Amino acid sequence: MASGGLWGLLVVFGATGAFAQGSQVPAVTVPRPQDAPSRVIPPLHTFYRVGIAARANPTGLFTNLTFQVRYRLYESESPMLKDNYVGLGPVAFVSPALVRGGLGVEFQPFPMLQLSASYEGIGWFGNFNYLQSFPSPNSDASDRRLAELGGVGGSNYVSSGTLFSLAAMLQFKVGPIAVRSNPRFLNFNLKLRDGDHVFYEPVLDVVAPNGGWVATNDADLLYLAGRLTVGLRYTATGSFYQPEHYPAGETDTGLNPAIHRVGPFISYTFYDEPDRLFNAPSVVLISQWFLSHRYRTGAEVSQAMPWVALAFQFKGIP
Repeated sequence: MASGGLWGLLVVFGATGAFAQGSQVPAVTVPRPQDAPSRVIPPLHTFYRVGIAARANPTGLFTNLTFQVRYRLYESESPMLKDNYVGLGPVAFVSPALVRGGLGVEFQPFPMLQLSASYEGIGWFGNFNYLQSFPSPNSDASDRRLAELGGVGGSNYVSSGTLFSLAAMLQFKVGPIAVRSNPRFLNFNLKLRDGDHVFYEPVLDVVAPNGGWVATNDADLLYLAGRLTVGLRYTATGSFYQPEHYPAGETDTGLNPAIHRVGPFISYTFYDEPDRLFNAPSVVLISQWFLSHRYRTGAEVSQAMPWVALAFQFKGIP
C-alpha cells in the first residue's frame, strides 16, 4: 500500500488519546472492603500481565505474557500522576503456529502516556498452513490459497527470525467517558525461502514485508460503568512495501489496501485492587466489521462476516 494515507491516519489516531494499559481493559476501580488491608507497594517492585484470546475471521488462539521489574518514578496522590513507572523484563507470545520471546521496556511518566519497545526472537513450527512466504506483495494470500498451499506436503515451512516493536498508549478520561489510542510499529526479519520477500503474518492478518515495517492502531471510545466497559473500537493496519519487496519489473498494483475494521467493544472486570497478586481479571468481547480488506469485504469472505475476539486477561504484583 502507499504509505502516506496510513501515516496520516496514525497521526490522527495518535492525537486522540486513550485510557488503558497495554491490552488491559479500563475499569472503574471496585472499592476495597473496609476491613481488607492494603499492601504497601515499594518503589521497586515486580509486575506481570497475561492475556489469552481466541479469534475468528481469521481463526487464531494467542497468549501474551509480560513480566517486569518496575520502578516508580515519583510519589503522587493525584490520579493524573499516581501511576508512573519505568519497567523492564521478558515478554512472550505463544500460539499453536508460532512462539515469540524477548525483552521489553515500558516508560509511563504519567497515566495518559505510555511508550514501549521490545525485541523478540520468533519461531514458526511449520503447522496450521504457516509459515507461508511469497515473492511479491501482489501474490494471493487469501485463506483459501493459504489452505491450498498448506495441505499435506504443502509449501508451509519451519522458520525463525526476529521482531522489533515500538508502541505508544495515549489515553484520557473525563467522567465515565474514556478515549485511548494504541499505535504500534513492527519490523520483522525472518529467514524466508529463496526468492521470497514477504510473508503472511496471521496475528495482524497482513502480508508483511520482510525487513520492512507494519503499522497498526486500535482507537477506542468507551463508556465506563463500574465493572462494565462498553464502547467502539476502530482498527487500522497496513504494510509499508519498498521496491526491494517486489520482483524485478513488478510494482505496487494497489492490491493490498490498509485494513480498516470497526465495531463494538465490551468488557467486564470482576475487581481492580492494584496491590493484589491476581488482579483485574477481565473478560473482553470485540466484534468488528471490515470496511477495507483485500479478501474480507466480499472478494473471498462476505463483508457481513465480522472479525470476533474473546479474551480473558489479568495482571498483578507478586
